[in-house]
Amino acid sequence: MKQPELGRKIAELRKAKGLTQEELVEKCNLNVRTLQRIESGEVTPRSYTIKVIFAALNCNIYDSTNSITNKFKKTEFIISNWLRQVYTYVSDLFNLKTHTMKKLFILSVPFLTICFFLFFYCSQVIAQQNKATIYLKLELASSNSKFIHWFNSGQIDSIGLRYMENACMMPNDPTIIGRKGIIEYNKQLFNQGIRFVQLNSVSKVITDSMAVDRGVWIVSFNSIPVASGTYLTEWHYLNGQWMIENEMSKPDKVMNLEASK
Repeated sequence: MKQPELGRKIAELRKAKGLTQEELVEKCNLNVRTLQRIESGEVTPRSYTIKVIFAALNCNIYDSTNSITNKFKKTEFIISNWLRQVYTYVSDLFNLKTHTMKKLFILSVPFLTICFFLFFYCSQVIAQQNKATIYLKLELASSNSKFIHWFNSGQIDSIGLRYMENACMMPNDPTIIGRKGIIEYNKQLFNQGIRFVQLNSVSKVITDSMAVDRGVWIVSFNSIPVASGTYLTEWHYLNGQWMIENEMSKPDKVMNLEASK
């Protein structure tokens, strides 16, 4: 025990015995000033002085230490004995010369349990992936009709929600980066009088986290078809939602716009 804990301990024991500092020093053959400095933690007494003080207080300073040591030894013995028993049991368990069927059954239980949990976990993952894939198929089936409705009715902001914030669109014009730019581009087309007549998916490639949709489109001006072309849209599954990351559009046929005016 070190200072100042030692000094506090001596003071507590002295007071518990109902002794004053003067009465204790008489039993220890010390002076009051030395005891005061020990109790206040100013000095660390020699081991002989500590023994004398604790003897005068009828307290064995090593009792608590021995008790703790004995507890550790007892705990160490229990753990060591337990580990020895476990080792003996496991060694005997893998010795299939005796009680073969019983031991095979015991060994198969943890193996089958692990297999069950792995199967359950994989099933959950596959189910989530299948659920996301089915959702995208349904989304793509109605996506084009929604796009035509939103665009032709001027709900361009609703169209923008289908794109990621950093989405990229590559129409016949320079590449457009970002959702805001894509919304602005579609608003310009709408304000020019462009309307979508047809938007049909031709083929789809879908995985658990990505999908590519290829199709054709036809647009009109003043209800007269003026251009047709193809599109390629790349969807990604992000935070439980399918969104467009990249989109390309290429006109195959452009009619005389002046003739439609």
